[in-house]
This record gives sequence, C-alpha cells and structure tokens, in this order.
Amino acid sequence: LFDLDDTLYTDASGLFTEVGARIEAWTARALGLTAEGAATLRRRYFAEYGTTMAGLLRHHPEADIDDYLEYVHQIDVARYLRPNPALDAMLGRLDATKVIFTNGIASWAERILTQLGVRSHFAQIIDVRAVRLQGKPRPFAYEQALALLDTTGPACALIDDQPRNLQGALPFGMRTVLVRPNGTAADGIE
Repeated sequence: LFDLDDTLYTDASGLFTEVGARIEAWTARALGLTAEGAATLRRRYFAEYGTTMAGLLRHHPEADIDDYLEYVHQIDVARYLRPNPALDAMLGRLDATKVIFTNGIASWAERILTQLGVRSHFAQIIDVRAVRLQGKPRPFAYEQALALLDTTGPACALIDDQPRNLQGALPFGMRTVLVRPNGTAADGIE
C-alpha cells in the first residue's frame, strides 16, 4: 500500500502550497472565517485529526464534504509535476501488487499518477471515499482497505510519509516504511 501525497512525490514541487491555500479558502468561505482563522483551524485539525477534513466532519457536520474534496483537488497538477522515470523504474522492480491508499480522492490520485508516468504500476486506488471518509490514521480506514483488497495486514506493507499513519497500520500487522527526507523512525516503523 502506497500513500500518494509526499510519498510518491514531495512537497518541494509546490503543489502542497496550492492545496493548502485551497483548503483554507474553502474553509473560510464555508464556515464564514477570516483567512487567518481558516489557516489556524486547518493547522489545528491537521494536528489533532490527521486531516482538515476529519476535523470538519467532527466539528462541522453541516459542511458539504463532497464539495470540499472536489474544490481542494481542482488543481492542474501538470503545473507542478513532471514524469519521473526513476520512480517508474523503481516501481517496476518491485515484484508485488501495488495499491494507492490515500486520504485524497481517486480522481486526484489518477491525475498525479498519470502525470508522474507511473499509473500502470498500481492495480487499485483506495481513496478516502472508499473508506467512508474515515481516512488514515483511523482504524476503520485500514480495516476497510484490507477488506477491499480481500487480504490481511501481515500480507501488506504500508509506505507513507506520516509516522502517525504508519503507527495506525501496526495493530493490523502491516510492515511499515517511512518515506520522508530526514525522517525519524518510531517504534515499529522502518
């Protein structure tokens, strides 16, 4: 299982800056906040829940999450990403079924994988909608991903840039690999 954002490509691309600005713009508009208030809320929800969306679901049940997801991901990824032949070659050498497991949406993952030139390596995309909006690191996300794949945790490895997402995989018996420049492994994470 591969995470997508900041795992198969890095935030050095500048793409996350636009995603963040779109998250804050949507949050400000939908909740009637100032730009500063939306930025503060975004940071708080990310720190507490792993994603802004999870915080919105918990504290703002009136929020239109489908509208949020579509708006946040309406970005021309070709402005930020180029085909990555080294990533393509590395994925080609991995003799295992590869699946994207993302807190983003499937159309976003499709566009990014296609732009990077690596879509053919992935048998499936499990997005946040496939896990009923209960993204990583919530236990239900891992349970649902394993059910969708009809497999067990010990048969999987999770490659992700977020230690908390990797920690969430450990109770399911998954091997974990932290992908982060200068990242520090925690207990149970390689």
